[in-house]
Amino acid sequence: MEKAITKDILRDELFSGGKPAAELLYNRYGGMLFSYIRQFVPSRTEAENLLVNIFSRLASRLETAFESSLSVYCWLQVEARKIILEHRGQETGNVLSGSGTGEMRTYYLSLLESASPEHRWVFRELFINGRQREELALEVNRDQAYIGDLLRECMLIIGKKLS
Repeated sequence: MEKAITKDILRDELFSGGKPAAELLYNRYGGMLFSYIRQFVPSRTEAENLLVNIFSRLASRLETAFESSLSVYCWLQVEARKIILEHRGQETGNVLSGSGTGEMRTYYLSLLESASPEHRWVFRELFINGRQREELALEVNRDQAYIGDLLRECMLIIGKKLS
């Protein structure tokens, strides 16, 4: 398994002038991010176009990844979520007013109205608040796989509502 790209590796690539940092990220995380996008976008072609759009838009903003408390891949996911929501909103004419975090949280959680309180809690803590699975698992005295299963079920619920 390939090693995760740390912020130090990304910083070195970004400032070395060698291989573009966006290319490094795409080569390492493109497949994982594509799978993530497919949870929201059922069309393979649309998901491929969105992946290109995401990397194009984030390439100029990679410095902001250093300011984040999240890992590089988690930062990519958070930023990708914003772009996916924007894309889906444009498609349906349901664009969120402004890009404020409050509106996004409300929108995300509205997609899980039919989910159990536990599902909504896991989604909110992992997806919106950026907490780690390990942390939640310890908090509820469960294993990480349980938390992962709940999050996967949340993604399925959201995917159905968005399609």
